[in-house]
Amino acid sequence: MKRAAFALLGLLLSAPSVAAASPDDSITRINAAPARDGWFVCDALSSPYALFAGKADKGASVITLLDRRTGRFDTQSYQVGNPDPGAGQIYWSLSQGGKEVGNVHAVNPGMIEDDGATVPTVTSVKLDDRQLDCRFLAHTRFIGLDSRRTVVVTETPQGLVYQAFSFRKRGPAIQPDGVQRTSKPTLKLLGGSEVVGDRPGFRFANAGYVYYVQRPRGGEAAGLTVTHNGILLGAEKYVGFTYAPPIGRAPEKLTAALGPDSVWSGQGVDTCRKGDAKLIDACLVDLMRKGGASAASIAFTQKLIAADSPGYVSGWRQAGRVGIATVTYPFRANTNSGTWLAPVAGDPIDADAYQLTAGDKLRADYKAAMADNPNAFPVPPGTISFDKTPAGNLRVLVTTPTATCRACAPGASIIVGYDFDAAGHFLFAGVVAVA
Repeated sequence: MKRAAFALLGLLLSAPSVAAASPDDSITRINAAPARDGWFVCDALSSPYALFAGKADKGASVITLLDRRTGRFDTQSYQVGNPDPGAGQIYWSLSQGGKEVGNVHAVNPGMIEDDGATVPTVTSVKLDDRQLDCRFLAHTRFIGLDSRRTVVVTETPQGLVYQAFSFRKRGPAIQPDGVQRTSKPTLKLLGGSEVVGDRPGFRFANAGYVYYVQRPRGGEAAGLTVTHNGILLGAEKYVGFTYAPPIGRAPEKLTAALGPDSVWSGQGVDTCRKGDAKLIDACLVDLMRKGGASAASIAFTQKLIAADSPGYVSGWRQAGRVGIATVTYPFRANTNSGTWLAPVAGDPIDADAYQLTAGDKLRADYKAAMADNPNAFPVPPGTISFDKTPAGNLRVLVTTPTATCRACAPGASIIVGYDFDAAGHFLFAGVVAVA
């Protein structure tokens, strides 16, 4: 019995592979300092904590406890005792200075039906007087945690499912089968796809919204980006995550839809204005097909049409591994051109559509610049320039003037930076200056 228990501990704490979907093949990464390979992550269901346990090294695990109410991290090292299995359960004691101060409790993976134990099966952790009952769902492919929410991707016979659980809106814990532990999600999406290649992860699209859960390579933090019709609504990084390899579903290769061959001349587009206004969209697509536009170019135009903003790629330049597309909107009354950024993978981003956040408006330079014209707003298109991030990667700067009306004299300018890593993957967008 002891030999089997030690073998199981070795499986849970050993370096993973990606040959099959089982707890020992999963990958856990923790980016709270010190960044480290992980043993497991725990989303506490009935207490305000998230816990991140590092892979045991010489019998010790560095464990970070995140208080989601305050954002405070408490990181300490614990000695991990030998596993104590029995009745389908496994316990590890946690001690400091030779005194037991807690334990880790897991379900034996063999107890999970239908090979559903794809990630570590830890269901609770006790640290001193804190009892954490951990979220656990069978067939989990990804779980990522930060201070605000937890995102879980599971694989079902019907396909991939995305569930988000907001800390502030969390409901009571439920146990659907006596083993799994979860709560009602604040957002649930079906019909996702797994993406492989330069930017691996999971993509879920619904009514123009795209949720992209990025599983990074190497030691980077996993993250989530949310766009709507190409407009970036938010981006966040996870403190820690666990990823399990595929369970029989073939991932797809997703590359940027746009490239240099997406440029179209626009020849004959004026003729579309002369016909029935209801047929303008079909006229534009028909012209593009007859005019030799690429399939990627037509697909992008159809996406713009779906967003009620028909247009086409009229120019292209390359900035490292990121494409900069000029888009012409021939049927608009104003703002007839714009800029879209095309990373090496994932959906293109409308660079002129950044939405100012409450935090942006609290910036000292924003308040100073807008003091004389508090009703001014950004008037795209913005001008494009380039800079480097503190890490030395590409930052595309979009400088957009503000005014109190579209025909009014410009006032201050808002400079938004779109950051990309060395491989050309989108990382983050935010205001870097207001002048």
